[in-house]
Amino acid sequence: METEPTSETPPVTSLDRALVVLETVATAGPEGLALSEIAARTGINKGSVHRLLRGLAHRDYVARDGDDRNYILGEALRRMVRTFGADDNLPLLFRPLLLELSRRTEELVHLGVLDGRRVVYLDKIEPERSVRVWSRVGRRAHIASTALGRALIAAAPPSDSLLTSYVEEADPDHAHPTLGDRFRDAVNAARTHGWAIENQENEAGIACVGIALTSTTSRDVAISVTGPAERMTTDRLTEIGALIRELAADLAPQEYTLTPTAG
Repeated sequence: METEPTSETPPVTSLDRALVVLETVATAGPEGLALSEIAARTGINKGSVHRLLRGLAHRDYVARDGDDRNYILGEALRRMVRTFGADDNLPLLFRPLLLELSRRTEELVHLGVLDGRRVVYLDKIEPERSVRVWSRVGRRAHIASTALGRALIAAAPPSDSLLTSYVEEADPDHAHPTLGDRFRDAVNAARTHGWAIENQENEAGIACVGIALTSTTSRDVAISVTGPAERMTTDRLTEIGALIRELAADLAPQEYTLTPTAG
């Protein structure tokens, strides 16, 4: 009867050595390492290192680059990271954070990403108590009127012209002249405090607070907590905003980071 391998199971020597070599190349960054340096750092003889690198290069896990032909990470690892961080996997990666956030707040929690000038809801966690909020996974909403969108825009490099274009698209007939000011104010506040707020602008009677998490290897995401405006007072929105950041620091996938605050 086969037993499941554990951290105590002795490794397959060749595989273990290949992974040590790969990790050593990864720590060198974009400059890479020469064969002799990899051998010195790993303690594996040069002949064995050369054979391992040939196998890794065959699968595109390492490559040789630059005039000095140092070994660097290959495209295979980048493809794996992109696949792992694809939209289909994001709900799974963030589920522990969403569940804990919903448990702590007893409110509706959303996970979203930008799709052009819309926010797409990738996942949601319903609270146990009843909530008068309608939402569905796959729904799209304009960034100007959602806490998710505002948080994601606040996490991007500042651009007043881009903010203006977002507002003009949301209100092309200028029927709501204060929308642009509210949007800009909300984005600036999100940069200061670390969370974005939307109060009855996307749906009457509903308020929301959200944060953004950024990644250099996958899509940036936003997480929000939504509830009836009568419960989501100014103090509670602030309290939940801080809570989302606190939980995200502990439970978000390692490749994601909180955007720094200007406050």
